[in-house]
Amino acid sequence: MSETDSFIREVEEEVRQDRMFRLWKKYGPYAVAGVVGVVAISAGLTWMKHREVLKARETGGAFLAADIGSVEDQEVLAGAVDGPAETIAQLRLAAAKAQAGETEAAAGIYRAVADAPGLDPIYSELARLQAVRVSAAVMDPAAAVAELDPLTAEGAPYRALALELRAAIRLNAGETEAAHEDLQAILSDPTATRDIQGRASVMLVSSGGDVSAAAQ
Repeated sequence: MSETDSFIREVEEEVRQDRMFRLWKKYGPYAVAGVVGVVAISAGLTWMKHREVLKARETGGAFLAADIGSVEDQEVLAGAVDGPAETIAQLRLAAAKAQAGETEAAAGIYRAVADAPGLDPIYSELARLQAVRVSAAVMDPAAAVAELDPLTAEGAPYRALALELRAAIRLNAGETEAAHEDLQAILSDPTATRDIQGRASVMLVSSGGDVSAAAQ
């Protein structure tokens, strides 16, 4: 390599270094800020995730500590949790009140859960079903049937249970034919469990119905 070439390379290197220095001087603070921002966001997300884990543990501990049959414990729990856990706590509170004989209060809580906007049907329809179940003895049969009707639609999560409860209400009201239709629908439903179908078969036979009609 000639001295000229060597000199040219040295000059080019100097120019590159000078250019890099000027670029870093101009944009370096932004790069540093960007790195600091990424680190801060990452740390923030880690902290939030850690908080969520701790909160979930605390909530789970509160559920385990509360006596499921104690109205007082369930009231304390319902007032201490929020978000999705609050729905579960309200359902447990309603169940405790129903067990304690406070059926009207239990039905009111169940209906409040069922009417909550945006709630998953798994919870809202369960609450609606339980509201009718605990208050069926004092409800007008037509009103109870009307409240259960949407829960008996094809694909509804608790269709078989709703049909079973509606059949019982109809039998008590003397609507035997309509009750038999509900019971036969349970026996024809492939998604109904064996337990539910077994109870439906017993109800159907004991009320004078024809089990074989369900297979037609």
